[in-house]
Amino acid sequence: MAEYRKVFEGVAYTIIEDDEASIVFLEGKPIAASCIEHGNHVMFDINCPHVEKLLKKVFS
Repeated sequence: MAEYRKVFEGVAYTIIEDDEASIVFLEGKPIAASCIEHGNHVMFDINCPHVEKLLKKVFS
């Protein structure tokens, strides 16, 4: 299983990515995401296996 990496960590924002998706966190809460198959996603209406898999890696 591929690991995720922290691409950016600022005062309030963090960007996490793996080979299939990336997620932007604001104070620890995901606010935006994108994946290689579907492009950009709205976090409150997400139905993407790539982003869900990355979220499981981060929060497990």
